[in-house]
Amino acid sequence: MDDWHALCLMTLFILVRYSSFGDQVQAAYACLLAVALLFRRVIDTQGFWFTVLLAVALPVANNWWAPGGHTFLLLYWICAVFLSFSARDPRGMLAVSGRYLIGTSFLFAALWKLISPEFTDGTALRYFMTTMIPIGVTTQLLTGLTQDQLQHNIQVITELLKQSSTVTVPLIKPPHIALTAEVFTRATQVTEVALSAVFLAPLAPHQVGWRDVALIFFFVSAYSVLPVPSFAVLLACIGFASASSSVTRSFFLLAFFL
Repeated sequence: MDDWHALCLMTLFILVRYSSFGDQVQAAYACLLAVALLFRRVIDTQGFWFTVLLAVALPVANNWWAPGGHTFLLLYWICAVFLSFSARDPRGMLAVSGRYLIGTSFLFAALWKLISPEFTDGTALRYFMTTMIPIGVTTQLLTGLTQDQLQHNIQVITELLKQSSTVTVPLIKPPHIALTAEVFTRATQVTEVALSAVFLAPLAPHQVGWRDVALIFFFVSAYSVLPVPSFAVLLACIGFASASSSVTRSFFLLAFFL
């Protein structure tokens, strides 16, 4: 299987597995994947991808406020696949489109975090580390939060969300939580700014490998702490498309399945 067919099937698998539009829509996506697997040549036609694009765009347009961010990125990626048929080199255009999608995604993510007071002062990560799984578990060695304390905080927040009135509840916060959240906050900001810069900047041919290095670093550092499958598989797919060498393509393919 060449890179093009691999990318197409990976994209359709993400659509089946990680979109969230209800059982009927999911069944339609599964049918599209089945058609692509049984009749492989169909994925080489622009008409098939126009059908896929409509199948994604219509549910998004109907409930645009409901889907997660990864759904919109997936829609943009499918648009890129569809538009690549208009290029002389579809595979090359898809690689360039993937680079800009990754770069702009991290650019907006970085800007959002830089202008959000709750994130810049560490409040957001302190809250996540004390009330959420898996980040509350993966950072336990650094924060000092025990499993019982994490479960207590989760239960308290769950009960709070059931209240109709505005009340406050105390959370158990270990002494190291502030420093850990501060370090992770700054590391997140630096990483996302660096990723957006390296993917959007015009680099010389001998420097393009830095894009792969930066994205691989993000995978290893971010998803070991906060694994988000919906974004991880999509970034792995797009990273596979824009990778500059067979070695880094192999990493993103492995990351996709992991």
